[in-house]
Amino acid sequence: MNKEFAERIKEYFPDQDNEFLKKLEEPCTQGFFLNTSKGKREDILSLIDFPYTESSLTKDSFYHEHDNIGKTKAYELGLIYPQEIAASLTSSFVNKKNIEVIVDLCAAPGGKTINILNRIGKDVLCISNDVSHNRALVLSQNLERLGLDNVIITNKKCSQLAQQLEGCADIVILDAPCSGEGMIRKYPEILDEYSSNNILSLAKTQEELLENAYQILNEEGILIYSTCTYAFEEDEDQITDFLKKHSDMKLLEISMDSVSKLKGTVKLSPLNNTEGQFFCMLQKYGARSKPKFKYLKSIKEKLVDDFIKDNFDLSEYYLYKNNDHYYLSLKPLIDMGNNVLKYSIYMGEIINKRFEPNHNLYRANSLSGKYKYTYDLNDDEYLKYVSGNEIKTNTENNYYLVTYKNYSLGFGKCSNGVLKNKYPKGLRRMI
Repeated sequence: MNKEFAERIKEYFPDQDNEFLKKLEEPCTQGFFLNTSKGKREDILSLIDFPYTESSLTKDSFYHEHDNIGKTKAYELGLIYPQEIAASLTSSFVNKKNIEVIVDLCAAPGGKTINILNRIGKDVLCISNDVSHNRALVLSQNLERLGLDNVIITNKKCSQLAQQLEGCADIVILDAPCSGEGMIRKYPEILDEYSSNNILSLAKTQEELLENAYQILNEEGILIYSTCTYAFEEDEDQITDFLKKHSDMKLLEISMDSVSKLKGTVKLSPLNNTEGQFFCMLQKYGARSKPKFKYLKSIKEKLVDDFIKDNFDLSEYYLYKNNDHYYLSLKPLIDMGNNVLKYSIYMGEIINKRFEPNHNLYRANSLSGKYKYTYDLNDDEYLKYVSGNEIKTNTENNYYLVTYKNYSLGFGKCSNGVLKNKYPKGLRRMI
C-alpha cells in the first residue's frame, strides 16, 4: 500500500477507513448497462445468456462476473455496454427536455456518450471527442457496435472545441482525466506512481477543461462533471473553486447516500459496492439562445446515390464526403472542420469505380426498418456468421442486412446461393 494514499484514506473516509481498506482487498466489481436505444428492456434481457444481478443504484445497470463478456451474443449485437455501475450513474438525473446538442469532451471509450444518448433519445446531435487519436478510434468502434449514429466523432484539443462551439451545447459532459484512485482495485499499478504532486498537476488540467466546458455551454445548459478519484483537489474543491469564478453557474443537488463533503455532489466507493466515482451537475443561468452553426453541404455522387436507391427505402438523406470516404445522415450535420474521425454513419468508399459498403452502414439504429434486403440468422447460422463463414441460402443476389432475432449484426453479399460474409475480421470469433 502506498503510504501517502493510506494517509489520505483517513481524510476521504473518516470513521470508515479500516472498512474501506478491507474492501480494497476484494475483487473489483464488473458491470454493464442495457442499450435501450435498440430494444425494450425485457427483450434485451431475454438474450443475455450469462448470470447477472440488477444494481439498486441505477435502472438498467447490472453486475456480472463473466470472464469474456465481449464474446456474448448480447455484446456482439450491441445490446449491452460493459461499464462499472457507478460510472453509469452520471447521466441518470438529467432532464430530457429541450436537449438538441450534447458535447462529450473526453469521451473515449464511449460509455458516457452511449449512456446519455440512451436516456435522451434520437432527436439530438452529439459531438463526441477525445484528444487521443487511438482512443477516439476505440470510441468510434463502440458507438458503431451499439448503433448510435447521431454522433460526430472528433479528435481535437478541448480548447479548440471551445472556440468552435462557444455557447452551443445544451449538455456538456466532462469525464475528466484524473489520478484514478477509485480504480485501484481494477488497476493496482496506479499506486506505483501515486503522489500529491500528480494530483495537483491533474487538478490544474481539470480546471482548464472546466473552463472549456463552460465556454461551450449554452445558457440553461447542464454541465456533468465526473472523475474516478476521491481526491478533494480534483472533486469537491475543484467544483467549489469553479462556482466562485462563475456566478452564473449553480450546483444542481443530487440526492444520494454518499461520502462527498460538498452537498449536492455524489462520491461513491467500494463501500457502496462499486468502484470509485465522483460526479455532479451544474447549470448555467441565462436565457437560452439558438446557436448558429455552419452546416456541411450535402453532395451528389451517382455510384453512392444509386447504391442507396437500390438498397434502402429513404425518401430524404444527406450525403457527405470526407477524405474520399462517404457518410450518410438523415439530418443536416454541423461542419466541424478538421480532425473529424466520423460524421454520423460511415457508408464506405468507391474502389475501382464500384461502391464498397462498410459494416457501419449495417449497424446504424436510424436506418432500422429502411433496409430493402434482410437476412435473419438462426442459431447455427449465427455461430457461422460471427466466425466469418459463408452461409448457404436461396435468397436473390444482393447485399443483405444480417440480423439475429431481428437485431442488426452486420451484412453480407448473396451470390449464387451463398451469403458471402462481410463481418469484420477483427470482430470474428475463433471457434
